[in-house]
Amino acid sequence: MSSGGAPPSPTMVPLRPLPDEAYRRMAAVLRIGLFASLAILVSGVIAYLITHGSEPYGNAVSSNPILNYLSLSGLLSGLAGGHVEAYLTLGLLVLVATPILRVASGFYYFGRGGERWMAGITFAVLVLLLLGVLVLGPLIR
Repeated sequence: MSSGGAPPSPTMVPLRPLPDEAYRRMAAVLRIGLFASLAILVSGVIAYLITHGSEPYGNAVSSNPILNYLSLSGLLSGLAGGHVEAYLTLGLLVLVATPILRVASGFYYFGRGGERWMAGITFAVLVLLLLGVLVLGPLIR
């Protein structure tokens, strides 16, 4: 027989789940970004094959066709000029930006909902993603 009752339980942080609308909006960011990048990339690949289909395969592999469009000014002038490679670059940028926007929206909703720990973790992930894309990416280009 026990003489003191139940052992004390560790203190738990009460969970405050986000509203369903927040999860729907965060999922919509992923869906919209994925389908937008997919549409841009598929259209770009088809246009690239139509315009450069007669070139040997080695030409596209040996030279990076999107290298000239990795700066904002190069991308904008390439899009304005109708260069297929600029549209391929845009599709890749949308694809890379999609999870970054999803994490940013998670940070917003967790912060708004009072979930400090989750907002902090999400912010750390967002900083690491941005460092990888904006700092480390240009260094290894």
